[in-house]
Amino acid sequence: MSFQFTVVPEHRVGLAVGLGHATGAEMARTCAGLVSDPRWEPGFDEVWDLTASVEVDISPADMEALVTKAHDYAGRIGANRCVFVYTRDAVGPVLSLFARLTNDLPRIYHTARTQAEALDWLGLPADALAAASGATTVEQERP
Repeated sequence: MSFQFTVVPEHRVGLAVGLGHATGAEMARTCAGLVSDPRWEPGFDEVWDLTASVEVDISPADMEALVTKAHDYAGRIGANRCVFVYTRDAVGPVLSLFARLTNDLPRIYHTARTQAEALDWLGLPADALAAASGATTVEQERP
């Protein structure tokens, strides 16, 4: 259905949350929106929370678009850490493939089962995302 994203400059992190049926095309648009947000600075970390996604659908073409977007925005992303939060085991191999296809970028990837685990891995306080405001919604494109 959509993604929501926000940037929390005081903790140098961006948060993207998948809602409903998440697609790779939506993830690519969300990446573009996240790093284009005026609060974003290169080197901010990323948390991609897919726990509210009832389905994560990334086709081969979507994966190619995600990898291309990551390379196109490498300068805006900067050297950072990116943690994917998910609970559906089938999502793990897709995220691993994305990490392998972008291993030439100065990023460190990690996976977690909860936002609390993700924040702990990033060394952020447990409430770092609680005050996240100004979320932008990226809607699914209609055919």
